[in-house]
Amino acid sequence: MNETLLFASNKLDKYDHIIYYLKQHGFVNILTASNGEEALKLLDTQTPDIAFLDTDLPVLNGFQLCKLMNSSPFSRCNNIPVILVSDSQKNCMVFQLAKCIGAYLAIHPSFPLEDLLYLMQNKLKSTSNKITVNNIKVLIVSNDQPFIQLTKNYLLMEGYDVSVTGNGEEALHRLEKEKLSIMFLGNHLPESNVSELIRKAKESIPELFITIIIPQDSEWKAIELLKAGANDYIIQPKEERTASSIFANTLTKYHFNLCNQLLGVEELKLHSLIDGIIDGIIFMDKSGKITTVNKAADGILSQLNLVRSSDGSIIKIDSIATKDIYSELFDRKQLSVYYEINITGEVERHFHVIAYSVNQFIDEKIHVIGDRRKRKRLTRAFTGNNIGIVIVLRDVTREHQLTNQVVKSERLFAVSNLVAGAAHELNNPLAGIQLCTELVLNDPAMSEKALKYLHRIQKETEQIQDVVKSLLTFTGNYTLSKEQININEIIEEIIKQKTYQFDHANIKTIILLGNVLPFIFVDKYQIRRVLLNIIENACAALEVSEYDKCLTIKTESLDNVVKTTISDTGPGIPKENLSKIFEPFFTKRANKKKKGTGLGLSIAQSIIQQHNGKIYVQSEEGKGATFVIELPAMESH
Repeated sequence: MNETLLFASNKLDKYDHIIYYLKQHGFVNILTASNGEEALKLLDTQTPDIAFLDTDLPVLNGFQLCKLMNSSPFSRCNNIPVILVSDSQKNCMVFQLAKCIGAYLAIHPSFPLEDLLYLMQNKLKSTSNKITVNNIKVLIVSNDQPFIQLTKNYLLMEGYDVSVTGNGEEALHRLEKEKLSIMFLGNHLPESNVSELIRKAKESIPELFITIIIPQDSEWKAIELLKAGANDYIIQPKEERTASSIFANTLTKYHFNLCNQLLGVEELKLHSLIDGIIDGIIFMDKSGKITTVNKAADGILSQLNLVRSSDGSIIKIDSIATKDIYSELFDRKQLSVYYEINITGEVERHFHVIAYSVNQFIDEKIHVIGDRRKRKRLTRAFTGNNIGIVIVLRDVTREHQLTNQVVKSERLFAVSNLVAGAAHELNNPLAGIQLCTELVLNDPAMSEKALKYLHRIQKETEQIQDVVKSLLTFTGNYTLSKEQININEIIEEIIKQKTYQFDHANIKTIILLGNVLPFIFVDKYQIRRVLLNIIENACAALEVSEYDKCLTIKTESLDNVVKTTISDTGPGIPKENLSKIFEPFFTKRANKKKKGTGLGLSIAQSIIQQHNGKIYVQSEEGKGATFVIELPAMESH
């Protein structure tokens, strides 16, 4: 490779890593210039294969040089690809303006050098037409021949594709047939005709840049035509020496208008991309003011507690002080900081907060590093001013729920194995106790007192067996023995059994049993266990209650469901515990003397679910608790 490069900059030391890299890859002939005038003198005598122009070049900057190289007086340079190097400006406007004036590429020193080499090699191999602005078509609508000649000469010299017409109808016809970019409207047409022409032209090509030509002191006419949709106006030049600056001014406006349009499209793409991210994205300046926020962040912030100062800047995001974020990123130079936000309540929410600093690169140092192909290359380490931070908000509630479900499943598996083993060990001695009790009961010589205690042993043994059955049901190791029953029968039996306890604890009972209830097809002993457990929990809560002690049990039939409601006037259940009370081993009984194992409600839920029913709780701390059991009713025939 023997290509020649022109590198024009007054700060070559900042770009020596690019020059060094290109020399290592075959670009050995490198011409240098420290200002625009020196670059023009080199171009007058030599024709490089590629030109690197600094956008901040003295005398003539890179933009101006590029435009000159693509103009008619410098026709020998028209085919030279120009790469604009911008050290101070790294934004979309630079890239779009570079494209408008015919540059092949615009880069910042941080541009990957492998990519730069690839683009250069492909450009040198290509046989594309010269890079000029002659794809920008201009239409002059005028009958003033001196003005037409003056305008046309200037535009052709600048590389534009120029056509001329003398009337509005022909202009509209051209707009339908060609993709015009700029239109100059002379002052020979009546104002009404010009307004109509502007309106129709804009309908045909909305992005068309229309410049109207008006006589001296006719700004009032310009106002009306600008209202009609014209983009700019110029006073008709009277001599050639003033024409160039007048036309240059309006063409600059055109290019900046085009850049703004392109920038608007890029910004729309960027905002659409950011809004499409499921994580919340927030950009904040150095004072804590939000400059950009996406839809996901709006939704998350509405769930968090924000503390703002009088000027609107954010002081705290829930429990996180923004000053701490800035201190970690700016003072301690951390690459990122990470926080967690956990919101407890009826519905728990969990969020991860990750913050990064946003830097404006202003200084560099050259150093050598190895790449993945085991060869060395030059790169830059950038440091710069911190101009703000970006915060990523991630809702990880679902992940927490899944993790908890996994933990719960593991705990249930362990409990199932434990309970299954314990139930087996209990059933054998219980069977022996029952058998011995029955044998003794059949002895006619037994006294009345002994018989009484033996019946008590038999009854308690049956109750233990019921508990074992419930535990096996909880673990899924028990087959339900279903039968057709009326749930009122079970409740009446339990109330009769518990009458003494209610009286002893001064608990008032209100029993509201439905008169005509459909039957339910259930395991009677398991459902009895569920109801008994809930009633015993209510009694335990009422025994420590400071208010009137009242237990209400109600049954009713609703939409093919038999609904049982058990309410108490106890201390209630704290909001943060409502979602946990059906978990195994969770217990928060107010009555410490009767603290349970935490398995009762878990077993109850398992039994009801095996009967295709539902069990849930409604409670407010200080206002008692209500447990609702819904079981499917049998179809009547």
